[in-house]
Amino acid sequence: MINVTGRVEKLLKSHRDLTHTQYRTIKYLSIWEQGAEKTEPLVIRKAKGLKLLLEETPPIILEAEVIVGLRTLYSELLEGENVFGSSYMLPVKPATMHKKHYYPEYLTEEEVEAAIEAGIRKGASTSHVPFGTSNLLKNGIKGIITQAEKRVRTLSEDEPQHKRDFLEAVVISLQATSDFIKKHGDEAHRLAEIEENMERRAELEQIAQACRWVSTEPVQSFYEAVQLFWLFSVVMAAENMSCIPIGRLDQDLWPYLEADLDSGTTTLKKAQELIECLWIKLNFESDLTTDTCRNITLGGTDAEGNDATNPLSYICLDASRNLRLADPKLNVRFHKDSPERLWKDCVDLVKVGLGGFPAFYSDESIVASFQTMGVPLEEARLYSCDGCQEIIIPGKGDFYPVHTAVSFLDCVQDTLGVTPTLVEVGSPVKVSEEAVDYATFEDYMSAYMKTLDKLIEAAVTEGNNRDKALASYSPVPFLSSTLEGCIENAMDKTSGGCTYNWTGCNGQAFASAVNSLAAIKKMVYDNQIITIRDLRHQLEEDWPDEALRQYALNRVPKWGNDDDYVDSIAVNLAEYYLKEVRKYRNPRGGPYYPGIFTFHHVSRGIRTTASPDGRHLGDTVSAHLSPQAGTDKSGPTMTINSALKVINLRLPEGTALDLRFHPTALMGQEATKKMEFFIKSFMNRGGTVIQFNVVDSETLLKAQADPEQYSSLLVRVWGFSAYFTTLTKEYQDEIISRTEHGIT
Repeated sequence: MINVTGRVEKLLKSHRDLTHTQYRTIKYLSIWEQGAEKTEPLVIRKAKGLKLLLEETPPIILEAEVIVGLRTLYSELLEGENVFGSSYMLPVKPATMHKKHYYPEYLTEEEVEAAIEAGIRKGASTSHVPFGTSNLLKNGIKGIITQAEKRVRTLSEDEPQHKRDFLEAVVISLQATSDFIKKHGDEAHRLAEIEENMERRAELEQIAQACRWVSTEPVQSFYEAVQLFWLFSVVMAAENMSCIPIGRLDQDLWPYLEADLDSGTTTLKKAQELIECLWIKLNFESDLTTDTCRNITLGGTDAEGNDATNPLSYICLDASRNLRLADPKLNVRFHKDSPERLWKDCVDLVKVGLGGFPAFYSDESIVASFQTMGVPLEEARLYSCDGCQEIIIPGKGDFYPVHTAVSFLDCVQDTLGVTPTLVEVGSPVKVSEEAVDYATFEDYMSAYMKTLDKLIEAAVTEGNNRDKALASYSPVPFLSSTLEGCIENAMDKTSGGCTYNWTGCNGQAFASAVNSLAAIKKMVYDNQIITIRDLRHQLEEDWPDEALRQYALNRVPKWGNDDDYVDSIAVNLAEYYLKEVRKYRNPRGGPYYPGIFTFHHVSRGIRTTASPDGRHLGDTVSAHLSPQAGTDKSGPTMTINSALKVINLRLPEGTALDLRFHPTALMGQEATKKMEFFIKSFMNRGGTVIQFNVVDSETLLKAQADPEQYSSLLVRVWGFSAYFTTLTKEYQDEIISRTEHGIT
């Protein structure tokens, strides 16, 4: 911890010394107990649920705080449950007995059953999209309410009632938010009246004045902008309950800081302290999970293509360097005119091993990929990442980037006739009675592509059913009110109200699949050391022939080493996948846009049966476009050579490449220059997103053995960073198994 003020040091110590259970209340809330009618339109019931939740949430102002507000109401975590709802999807250990997901009862029993049958949990939300921060700051709550009320008056008599219902729900939600913010101002004023320290009394009065003002009006200062952003984040967590990305905060807040600097009402030093206070607030659920999706995107260009890096971009980078917290996750956009200082500061952050911060995004490549979906250039330049690494346009659309997925590896086993995924851990692996003995590798691949077609169609069907269920049972009028298009169209985002209404489709376990396909080609057809029937037996019995498994592991080329034997398979697979996914559309009227991502890769591996690449049943599968852990043995340049062959196909949803470097490889100024050149080379050749862990295996092993001494050690897991000691051992082991690279 360096260069922080006394206030920040005090807040940081308070945060790190405790879990936040003391601020949380287990509570059951129901709008039926508040007199709501079960016959009311569901979107209005949902809004009343938010109103009730905010009414029951007390205004909490902690000692020394200047950014105030907390989410405090949760429901109980029952025995056997976890915050993700699946024992196979838990990347971190729960530190409290509170459910992260909670919302008051607003559905009837029949609606609950219908929602669950449709594949969504009670009160489910789409998440992975930030609220429209710029719209909110510019217009204020009262301004958005006025827009909704005006829109109601322009509706013709023959327009459907659901449009009026949505706009009424918007007004209910925003008025409840206004009241919620105002009561923080009232609480600050109450505390000021009894505060004996005159300096703190003045701070509390400033909090009171700011909260009371922004409870209705557009912000007038940088301080008000930060405070309103945070309080809206609290409300969004209440309604959305899940993944809450931040978007381009340096762009949204900079006009207000710039105006304050010009008028002399603040300084860069004061702004630094304020952002660091915000960073600490963003970590107040890190004891529940560090997979909070609080991703921030810095730098990049504006709509006209001009460099948008500003002093606030550097303040945000410095805040993360100073505090070394899990949130927010830093992602930085680069382009041909990015300042050299931005490159140096970001590479320096990588060198200090700050948990994979930042991830590096290439504007030229990503904007070009987004344009393949028909997005105008000016709009594509406004992109950010979502809660992980998928590409979205914040404030302008409703993107479902993790809504639909297909496992390339499941398709390998399915085509072979082997059970790809266990129903539950310990259940037997089965071989289909209809398994086919393919005469040639071309025959197998032809069948593989047909199987992939079916998996994509099934995934889209499931995704579309969930899409419809969200619109029917879990609209989000509060979030929708801030997004472009929803009030104009008088439609919730879940019903297609936004300007962009896209659904992502994630291709998963990519490297595991292409390695397996290469193994089938080499072992069964090229070298004929095993028949396809015997290979099925090996997978069914989890590789009883260890010598054969070692051949699959070590004698078959692996993805990530610039070997065309396997890379050509990867390119053909990715190219086919991109073409097929883009044929589909969702119920909101938007297209599917494909990417290659794998989340919970260790948890998914636990249920994934043995595969032809030599994986045992239960071993981790590969993440994103990265090599299977430990198989990229030819150096990082060869790894990016492989990755670029697929990236240059232009995946509109995106993908990411993870690499691990030994700290000694990045010591000194010469190493800094080499690292910058390495990343620039990747981007100049078409690369999109690259991220790094800079930590040696010895340190990770020590952290496993003595977690208390390494409690602040951050690592990049996939699209999020976490404290290493909070990960399950399986996830820790997977990170340790990643190849330690040098740089030359």
